[in-house]
Amino acid sequence: MLSSSPFLDEYLPYLLRRADQSLSEPFYNVLMTYQVGRSEWRVLAVLEELGEMTVAELASAALSPQPTVTHAVRRLETRGLITRTPGVDDKRQRFISTTPAGSTLTKTLIREARLLEAEALESLGDLSDLVAQLRALTKLVEQDPVAGDSAITSEAS
Repeated sequence: MLSSSPFLDEYLPYLLRRADQSLSEPFYNVLMTYQVGRSEWRVLAVLEELGEMTVAELASAALSPQPTVTHAVRRLETRGLITRTPGVDDKRQRFISTTPAGSTLTKTLIREARLLEAEALESLGDLSDLVAQLRALTKLVEQDPVAGDSAITSEAS
């Protein structure tokens, strides 16, 4: 563990990232077992949850840059886990969806993710308030991402 830092120990984005890394590490080992990369996992999970979508929609929902998603889509398509279907109105547009094999794999990985998450968090009790706060925080920041910038600007003045 790194030494204590007055800034990092209080900086929410850093703490969230650290919690994410610590919680996710055991699951990343599961992904390696199934030979699924992290970006591929995000693509599969989003498609399983939200259904067919374009690469741009998928990139947004997977919280990943579009080139990263495009590469993941190619790898998953090669493995027969997803398909790309041409759009009806625009033949250049492609809609991405999971194949039955992709859906089966994703459901297995989701079960593993939920199990590992439950094991890691079981001693913390009910975290529904924390989850609700994180959802509210995300919604607030997504609605007004420059609110923090204007607060910084006014403090600097």
